[in-house]
Amino acid sequence: MSDDDTPDPSARLTRNEIEVPGSPEEVWAAIATGPGHAAWVFPADIEPQEGGAMVIHRRPYGEDADATVTAWTPPQRFEYEEPIGPDAKPLTNEFLVQARGGGHCVVRVVCGFRHDGEDWEELVEGAGDGWRMSLVVLRAYLTHFGGQPVAHLDASVSLGRPAAERDRASAVLFEALGLTGLAPGDSFRTPAGVPDLAGTIEHRSPGYVLVRAVEPGPALYAISCFPMADGAPLSANLLGRLYRTPGDVARREQAIWRAWLADLSSTFEQ
Repeated sequence: MSDDDTPDPSARLTRNEIEVPGSPEEVWAAIATGPGHAAWVFPADIEPQEGGAMVIHRRPYGEDADATVTAWTPPQRFEYEEPIGPDAKPLTNEFLVQARGGGHCVVRVVCGFRHDGEDWEELVEGAGDGWRMSLVVLRAYLTHFGGQPVAHLDASVSLGRPAAERDRASAVLFEALGLTGLAPGDSFRTPAGVPDLAGTIEHRSPGYVLVRAVEPGPALYAISCFPMADGAPLSANLLGRLYRTPGDVARREQAIWRAWLADLSSTFEQ
């Protein structure tokens, strides 16, 4: 599904790319191995060969997904296909790694349907938005924590509000966290009554903030407000990747964050 393929008028694709630090081999380890994949996006079981089986563990954001590796050319190209339903061809996700000078690489993700993608525009657009946010986490991981062991802190709570209210809901979420008005590079600390978190803003875009934490430990926290599926209500979502952190500490922090988000969601019902 590379750009060299003949275009198909029925194709529905999104393309995102980002420059990251590291050699092609280091970047490949982050995107095409189970431990690397888990360190910045979802845990995954990956059989390292074309035709290999792959399982993507997305809970609590969605159901686990079985996929098939459809291209395996280390360290340049990794592709897998994920079934999305009986009435559509599998959704394809292709990673392309290209070396760039100065010890950096460009990572491109092409996602969608190479053929017969009509009527699936919203799904492809949503998947593209997800990869756009995830690639920012990949860059921060390779910049600050590459190769370090990781523990997960994941939470997603429905706000019961339609997607059209995303701007207002995001404002409430970020105001409660003390993130209003902060830009990349700014330091922050959560206010009283909020789970303890302090560090630096890595990235900000509408409805999305990536934080590099130093307290309570070294971590990346991707905080967002968007629906988890087409037609679903808005959710407040937290993807935390805690580095050099014991699993029991991550589980304790996860319970604290889930309780806080549940309390916040109740304010949208009033």
